[in-house]
Amino acid sequence: MAQPAYPSVLEGWTRIEKRLYGDSDAAPQGGVHSRAPIIVLYDGYENIEALWKALLQCRTPHIQVVWKSPDSGEMRLLAESYVAIPEKLFFLKSLQTSLQRVAVLVERARKRLDAAASVRDLPLVKPKAQPAHLSAFTSALFALRHLGRKVLNQPLKLLVQRGHWVLAYRRADTPAEPRVESSADGDESRNWVTLPGMTSEFHADPFLWRGKNGDYHLFFESLPYNTNRGTISHIAFDPVTQRWQETPRVVLDKSYHLSYPFLFEHEGDVFMIPETCGNRTIEMYRAAAFPTDWVLHKVIMRDVVAADTTLHHDGKTWWMFTSMTEDGGSNWDELSIFYSDSPFGEWTAHPMNPVVSDCRLARMAGNLFKDGQNRLIRPAQNCEREYGAALTFREITELTTTTYTERTVSVRTPPRGHQGLHTWNAVGGITVIDLKTQLRKWNPWRGAMRRA
Repeated sequence: MAQPAYPSVLEGWTRIEKRLYGDSDAAPQGGVHSRAPIIVLYDGYENIEALWKALLQCRTPHIQVVWKSPDSGEMRLLAESYVAIPEKLFFLKSLQTSLQRVAVLVERARKRLDAAASVRDLPLVKPKAQPAHLSAFTSALFALRHLGRKVLNQPLKLLVQRGHWVLAYRRADTPAEPRVESSADGDESRNWVTLPGMTSEFHADPFLWRGKNGDYHLFFESLPYNTNRGTISHIAFDPVTQRWQETPRVVLDKSYHLSYPFLFEHEGDVFMIPETCGNRTIEMYRAAAFPTDWVLHKVIMRDVVAADTTLHHDGKTWWMFTSMTEDGGSNWDELSIFYSDSPFGEWTAHPMNPVVSDCRLARMAGNLFKDGQNRLIRPAQNCEREYGAALTFREITELTTTTYTERTVSVRTPPRGHQGLHTWNAVGGITVIDLKTQLRKWNPWRGAMRRA
């Protein structure tokens, strides 16, 4: 089968990208081959031009792999994904990311088709009737956006530190729980108090812990810009001044990146599972002397790229939620679940893995919790616009060793003046979040900002 040719304007742009960035082997222009009756839909269309168009418009591509009846043409869904595109203004890289996911989805689809008792049990899919059309204007506009951003980025890098994360909290007289039907934006933004930070590093992924005597501890990722390697830091809440300590203390530092310090208690000990995907592991640490001394207790998994691992115990079974990548792409858009009788035991993969393949609601954003209606809520990151752009609260409606379903109950956007919100945790009367902002490197009246 002949590969579709790029339109002339897009062909010219891909040559420019290859020359600028050396992406000569970045991606083939055609789709991934699949044997009939399995076919691939791009935003509901059968032709690959629909994928090109989505990427050139900087949209999240919706990829579906379906079974197509050779007799009636009826289509049944086998696998799908809303693919995370980290670098939206790079067409070839985005296309490579998308086609890598297509290959993974086709393989999943084949396995699910072989395992299906009947294709009639699979969801029905109605494709778009007309083939997608890609105009020269769409390609030209993408090229202009890319070049414009490239020109503007150089001076902006001197003036602004983008993606600077800070911590914020609020207190309540009653136990804190998200009002999942409301938004974190608007008037509610006045309730958040930003914790003091430093210009030399960002702070993110806050996790609260309340001790047996009622004292509060905050653990979080601290990432110095000069190393670009995260460590786990700690501050305590001062009950006398009713304020958080201002100077963080690093309590866990490795030769690889650490973040997302998930905490839990078991049999009288406190444990931490920080993100260690840079080491291709999921590691568990025990507090030898809480809160400052932590020792490696167990390596849960090896040779995996897993992010934001979070445990949940329902009284009988331990569940592990984590975002993994198996195609070398982003780990923003897929959620896998494992289960065990013990947090220290062997973990069994859920048969539906990944249970979510959607950059808008896959990656974990904090502890699971029960809301005021006794619903089990999973905070998730919305990474469609960019990494950590907003939060989605998902109610888990079914969780067994063979089934999993959830639904959205609320979406929370960052408070005004911020560009991201990707962690939410609440314990007792305190709720903590992290917020993405832009840090000015240069003040025209004072010169370069002093780094603390």
